[in-house]
Amino acid sequence: MLECNYCGNKCIKKGIRSGIQRFRCQTCMKYQINTYRRQRIGKTDTDLLVKLNNEGMGISSISRILSISKSSVQRIILRVQQYLKRPEIDESDQSYEIDELRTYVGNKKNECWVTYAINKQNGIPIDLVVGRRTTENLRKVVNTVLSFNPKAIFTDGLNIYKGIIPEAIHKIYRYNTNKIERMNLNLRTHIKRLARKTICYSKNQIMLESCLKLYLWE
Repeated sequence: MLECNYCGNKCIKKGIRSGIQRFRCQTCMKYQINTYRRQRIGKTDTDLLVKLNNEGMGISSISRILSISKSSVQRIILRVQQYLKRPEIDESDQSYEIDELRTYVGNKKNECWVTYAINKQNGIPIDLVVGRRTTENLRKVVNTVLSFNPKAIFTDGLNIYKGIIPEAIHKIYRYNTNKIERMNLNLRTHIKRLARKTICYSKNQIMLESCLKLYLWE
């Protein structure tokens, strides 16, 4: 007999699963086992998890490959991204491209935008903001780029940029955002939750931002 962890009453044996004896409370009818052991995820599996995420595998796929729970996969992704910081870049008089990538969070009626900037010459990501396509969110990325005293900032024809980027360095030319548009394609190819016409869109904004940070800065 085993004492119930939930209500304190007696439990009886109720079958064996994966070689482990299970018990069920006669009062609250909840199942439990005698001893719980938490599986520890080593550094090797953590590194592999990051690689799998960056190669386009979703939470469920990574869970199946590594034989760990989906909640563990999510917990590890959130833990790893907490230690990631935007790279410290010391440069000036460079050209940059800024663009937004549309996706969904929760359901396909809830649009979410990934706004980011890259160096036009080397393609290095400069900053990233996930959220609605508002002046406030776009300004965060623009201000980061302006802190590098840029020679030019290339964007698409979105009207918001005209009010937050100085006219002297703001460029809207055809084909001059090719590099960041190519980066958008890479993101959609390599991150499953960003693929077009997918049912694997992000269920919450925090996981979307975490997976993007792992891809861009890990």
